[in-house]
Amino acid sequence: MTHVIVSQGSFDSDDAYDLITSNLTVVNLLRSEGYADALLTPASRASYWVDFYRAQMANGGFAQLVYNSKWTAAVVDEIRAGLVAMGLEEHQALFDELAAVVDLLEPAELAAFLGSDFFGANPVRDRLTSGRYREVDKRQPLFESNHAYLRALPNLRVLSIDDMFTALEGVLGRAIER
Repeated sequence: MTHVIVSQGSFDSDDAYDLITSNLTVVNLLRSEGYADALLTPASRASYWVDFYRAQMANGGFAQLVYNSKWTAAVVDEIRAGLVAMGLEEHQALFDELAAVVDLLEPAELAAFLGSDFFGANPVRDRLTSGRYREVDKRQPLFESNHAYLRALPNLRVLSIDDMFTALEGVLGRAIER
């Protein structure tokens, strides 16, 4: 896949999140159809994983990100690559600082955390909690940065919904049930 495909409606929308959602929808559709993540454009993946990072950090913080991602190397690498691609140095520095705390955990300690209940008494969760995300996001807003990133992509294809399906069917080499 060589292009980031989004809908015309999302591109024209007054709601900036619609464009991000359009990319998320395309990525999720391709993934559900068995398309390998590695074949997605780096820009599609960057937007996808930066939004995942934003949602986790805004909702439950870094501990929730670690817990929900199971702290797999692939997810960590994708988030880091997305932050770099968007030039989000402050977020990258915060992510790396907090990732260093995870790296200090013993493997058994991390495994126990990932297998535990997130809520209730949870000392590992508490060690992974940081209140700095909101202040960094005020200076370098992820939501607006992700939207601007997508809009500026030279390989962005803005298509009608029907043309999106046609393009995605071309990528998959088969029809998609609509």
